[in-house]
Amino acid sequence: MSRLLSPKVAFYFLFLAVLDGTVMPAFQVLGVYPSFLYLFICYAAFEWGSPKTLYVAFWAGLFRDLLGGGVIGLEATLLTALALALDFVVQKMERELPGIYFLITFVFVFCAGSLRLLFGGIGEFSASLAAGAFGLIALTALYTSAVFPFFDFMTNRWLGRNHTKQFELFP
Repeated sequence: MSRLLSPKVAFYFLFLAVLDGTVMPAFQVLGVYPSFLYLFICYAAFEWGSPKTLYVAFWAGLFRDLLGGGVIGLEATLLTALALALDFVVQKMERELPGIYFLITFVFVFCAGSLRLLFGGIGEFSASLAAGAFGLIALTALYTSAVFPFFDFMTNRWLGRNHTKQFELFP
């Protein structure tokens, strides 16, 4: 497992933030593009566990706040709160179920986008626009979840994977 404050992880995190803000809008499909910072939060939850996921979620939210405009700290707070729920779900999930990583990533990204829309746009949008906005959020979640296997492979190659997790069956 990589140390969270190591130069390798910090460089990778900044690289993903730059990709999210500059390069990924060029890869739009139907007006949506995946968020590598959301994927990194899911990766941290699946691979590293709770304490590190909270730090990753906070910094990813802060970077997204700075890159996207709006209220500073809103997305950092939302992603940190969602990371707590994500860690709880990841601890309880059956890892061998096919498609479970896709499903959890989809739900996480959909909830993050929905909460950002609801809290960030209070009083700014009408109910008639909400259906279209939630449709775009669902497409973003679908696109981001579909990219997760590629992202997981590339992140494991860059950071390395720890295969030495041990669980005690009988304390």
